[in-house]
Amino acid sequence: MMSQIDTLENIRKHLIKALEYDELQIPVLPRVASEVLSLSQDPDADIDSLSKLIYQDQAIASHVLQIANSAAFAGSSRIDSLDMAVARLGMQLLSEIAFSVSLQKNIFNQPQHKELVGFMWKHSLASAIYAKQIARITGHNAETLYLCGLLHEIGKPITLFVIGNLPLDGYQPTNEEIKLLIEEFHMSVGAIVTRQWDLPEIVQIANLNYPHPTNAPKHTDEVRITYLADLLTQYVLTDEPSLRQIMDDPIFEELNISEDDQENIFGLKDSVIERISSMVI
Repeated sequence: MMSQIDTLENIRKHLIKALEYDELQIPVLPRVASEVLSLSQDPDADIDSLSKLIYQDQAIASHVLQIANSAAFAGSSRIDSLDMAVARLGMQLLSEIAFSVSLQKNIFNQPQHKELVGFMWKHSLASAIYAKQIARITGHNAETLYLCGLLHEIGKPITLFVIGNLPLDGYQPTNEEIKLLIEEFHMSVGAIVTRQWDLPEIVQIANLNYPHPTNAPKHTDEVRITYLADLLTQYVLTDEPSLRQIMDDPIFEELNISEDDQENIFGLKDSVIERISSMVI
């Protein structure tokens, strides 16, 4: 039986030991998210398969329709069914929405840390949206880069989940202490999560290397795009780094992004904010 943990240093020691012996209790990838991911990678998958899958979880189906009818996605008429949503949005976009909703509902749903995990979710969404748009501009796979952006900091909510399930003996770390623990451990935890969830190799590599793209053993451009998406998201959500600092980053040259395309990327800010708002449930 695990001994009670009553100090911040004991939490650190526990996490270090669990990482060393691969003993972290990681939640599984939500079933709907897992099956949506499989469908999105199946060239023979059809609209009916996706609709039936989403309908299996009425809460997710309801949220998907809510998002489909939001200002960021809706057209001139209301969407009343998933079949209509597929016709309006396309199977790929609906798959992204369903995967995101499943992830938020099951992983980014920790009521005791609602504000902190809510910010993590906004950061993940914005990074996914930016990564997808940059991929289109640079000629890379937009759907894959959406996943890279969405999951590049998946270690953060999972680290929070792990801490929340420790046998704390009446000891409650402060929000600042929790944030420090997350910053210290989320990269290592993320590497374990993406491996245990059996995510595509490119997502695993982006997750582990996005802060330093040159360290990536392969898929370097995709890791660079994930890095840039994260940078832009920090600017949108916190105003740091500044726009000038981002413009001066060598990443644009490394990705061969022209000045015109840079302007297009910077011009996405309002639409990204609108998209985030529509997908926070």
